[in-house]
Amino acid sequence: MKYLFPCKKIHKYLMNKIFSKLKSLLFMSAYKTLVGFEKLVNKGVVLDFLADDFMEDPYKTYNSMRMHKPILFSQTTRLHWVTKMEFAQEMLRDKRFSVDDRKYPIAEKRRKEFKKAGREIMLEQFENPSMLKLDPPDHSRIRKLVQYGFTNRYITSLEPEIKQVVDDCLDKIHNQESFDLIEDLAKPLPAIVIAKMMGLPDRDLNQFQAWSEDLLLGVGGIGTSKEDVKKSGDAYEALIHYFEEIILKRKDSPGDDFIGKLIQAEEEGDKLNVKEMYGTCLLLLIAGHETTTRLIGNGIYTLFNHPDQMAHLKDNQELIPNAIEEMLRYEPPVHATVRFAENDMTYNTKSYKRGTAFAVSIAGANRDPDANANPDVFNILRDDIKHISFGYGPHMCIGASLARIESRIAFETLFERFSHLELLDQKPSWGKNLIFRGFDHLNLKAS
Repeated sequence: MKYLFPCKKIHKYLMNKIFSKLKSLLFMSAYKTLVGFEKLVNKGVVLDFLADDFMEDPYKTYNSMRMHKPILFSQTTRLHWVTKMEFAQEMLRDKRFSVDDRKYPIAEKRRKEFKKAGREIMLEQFENPSMLKLDPPDHSRIRKLVQYGFTNRYITSLEPEIKQVVDDCLDKIHNQESFDLIEDLAKPLPAIVIAKMMGLPDRDLNQFQAWSEDLLLGVGGIGTSKEDVKKSGDAYEALIHYFEEIILKRKDSPGDDFIGKLIQAEEEGDKLNVKEMYGTCLLLLIAGHETTTRLIGNGIYTLFNHPDQMAHLKDNQELIPNAIEEMLRYEPPVHATVRFAENDMTYNTKSYKRGTAFAVSIAGANRDPDANANPDVFNILRDDIKHISFGYGPHMCIGASLARIESRIAFETLFERFSHLELLDQKPSWGKNLIFRGFDHLNLKAS
């Protein structure tokens, strides 16, 4: 009998492995069929998001999609992709297009997934989303209140603290011949800054950063493993519990940090409720973390691929703010955002049913030649840069100024600290993610 249970466990493990492999093979077979069908329907144009050349350079695909049809239905994603700047901007500001997925059939699938996984807290937050997933007037109401924590004066006042965080990160690798830009600077910087903004105790910083990194494992990835999905869900629930404890403790003595400002925020007698505060804290964490991390990584990598621009920028550091706008346009951290048709509608001469999902391609729109001349050329001296990398319209990123300041200080300090930087891996691997674009690692040699 003592050998029976280990054998059962091994048998179960092997069967799970076999079923997992079969599911993977069936998925790939179905996916390849869709790719072939899409090529046929769209005269060779296809969004093959698993292809290596797409991961390396998605812009060729977005350009071909725009030239074929500026609003093109993709069989592989079941989304209508919008790659023309004019249409992208209109969808992001027009009330006919909704962000609130609770209203549409996709919501039932999400609810079932949360219930099946036993994620009651995540289900509750889904039913009480952050302002990112709300339409007016609910979005407008929450945004007005959250803006109390994002005044220009307050964000600008954080510059010395941000500089200190950058210095602390680079001090740790000062005597090393090489370092990982993502792990050593781009990733910890926004997490630590957000923690300090929120007034979290220093003793919690390591745990907060670990939760932050685990949470992002489940955001937008292609082929995310079950283990990473679980880690992400566990981190999500741990952060909700953590914010709940912090906010309830601070109710009577809010303080002057970001969480204190959320607690005190009031507009014509209206205040944020506790769930809205949790959602706002999580939104700040995810959006702030991903955008800044990938902006720094993508920006440095783009400069390495344009050594003349890198040299000019190091010699003329007053150009860094404009260079950051060009980095945002040319290699944006966020590649797409989703909108739904609020009702049955006609748009650009085509009819769409209520709930039709559109992927507004930020990366595609930024490379639209009708918006920016010579869009596939990276130019830090470019005038009148047009991009939607921080969104557009009512959902324009509320933390954009913070991301710009963090990135500017990171670039300034890197140039100040190191006379020479060299990219060790000439072809680093882009992360497999349709929403966020960036690197998990970027190893540099410093001197």
